[in-house]
Amino acid sequence: MRRKKNAPPLTPEEEYEQAASTAAAMLARRPLSEKLLLQKLKEKEFSEDSAQYAVERMRVLGALDDTTYAEMIVRSYRAKGCGKLRIRQELQHRGIPREIAQEVLEDFEPDWDAMVALLEKKLHGDVSDRTRNEKAFAALQRKGFSFSQIRQAMERYVELLDEEE
Repeated sequence: MRRKKNAPPLTPEEEYEQAASTAAAMLARRPLSEKLLLQKLKEKEFSEDSAQYAVERMRVLGALDDTTYAEMIVRSYRAKGCGKLRIRQELQHRGIPREIAQEVLEDFEPDWDAMVALLEKKLHGDVSDRTRNEKAFAALQRKGFSFSQIRQAMERYVELLDEEE
């Protein structure tokens, strides 16, 4: 933990309380996973013990919950039109344990309307152009959708085009 040069050293109890106060301030700005909070406290040069204490204290107070945080990430990225694979990657990047990620993604259903809208944006109603189809497919892959989901979205898109005719 960074301190002024002439400041007297903190007692372990004071460092624990300062770490908890810093953790609370971080969580007030934006939600974090336990792993990210611990990492950020260590970057601020708190000892391992005081950082662990702060994380545990925030968890006990209810200010830190990886499951709630993961659910928020899933909702946010689904609203952006992302698929399960992309969201899983984001959860991992943000330090969510694999078990929690599996739990929150268990009943994940892609936003079919968003997928079809992206296909419309890329294809403009022309499914005969192979190059455009490949680009649309690649765009959906980058968003984190599986091959079977992309194929299903393409089928829905073609059905919509047939209905319009």
